[in-house]
Amino acid sequence: MNKKRLCLAAFLTTFLTIFGAQSDAQEKPAKDRKGAQEQAQVLLALHQQHQNAVSMSAQGRLREAEAELRQIVSTCGKVFGKDHPDTLISRSNLAATLAEEGKYAEAEKENRAVLAIRREVLGAEHPDTLMSRNNLAAALQELERHAEAVREYRAVLAVRQRVLGAEHLDTLDCRNNLATALNDQGKHGEAEKEHREVLALRERQLGLKHSKTLASRNNLAAVLQEQGRHAEAEREHRTVLKLREEVLGARHPDVFLSCFNLALCLEAQSRLDEALPCMRRAQTGFQKLLGADHPHARFAAESVRRIELAMKP
Repeated sequence: MNKKRLCLAAFLTTFLTIFGAQSDAQEKPAKDRKGAQEQAQVLLALHQQHQNAVSMSAQGRLREAEAELRQIVSTCGKVFGKDHPDTLISRSNLAATLAEEGKYAEAEKENRAVLAIRREVLGAEHPDTLMSRNNLAAALQELERHAEAVREYRAVLAVRQRVLGAEHLDTLDCRNNLATALNDQGKHGEAEKEHREVLALRERQLGLKHSKTLASRNNLAAVLQEQGRHAEAEREHRTVLKLREEVLGARHPDVFLSCFNLALCLEAQSRLDEALPCMRRAQTGFQKLLGADHPHARFAAESVRRIELAMKP
């Protein structure tokens, strides 16, 4: 799973621009000063709401983050207009949160709407437009429309490699996403090659414990597992789980994702007595953080039942 983190930069830029203009307004009539002050207060409230949404998303409190972001989108549309960069960023962040909640059809719809506006306003090769295409591809991938996802990822990757270079972090993000889609298509050899190259570059640029480096190791383990190389996959999954617990804490969604993946790997090796407690931990964590109806929680619950059934004499 490729996570999309929320961005504060645009809101900070808008707030500081308007707030700076407010000081110039001190020489203007009282009515104008009052209007500028009211606008600054609205922007400050938006900024605080966005900080709250970022914090909630990072903690796995996705339903709360969604509610906060919907309020932000509504306010931005009224204050700035539907085509304003801040409105589009808030809608993009909402789509990312919907995807993390497992609401992939809603995420696809929101990403397509944002992409259409960004193409028209910013152009096809603007970084924000490319991010929208990337996010759309991620939603398509979760909807199991893998061929469409691969086409989108390849198109984004071609532009990023040409404009940013082969080793830029945004380029590596796209290569990682493309590799996961290729793995979903059954092209495991091509996917493994991409994941190994991205992992090496991320380790060098970001360090061994960075969340993106750990995501690459997790994705590499998934490819190895698909190829039946369970011992190699298990080593990677255990390393990622240990580092995620150390860096993120024992109750982070990514930790439960590692538990889930490790449990599947152990199950594939018929080590059911080890797989079951690991899968139960994932199930409990997903249900608590994401809700029982989230796809991850449902898959974990189904896996627990399957393993329990296989263990019966």
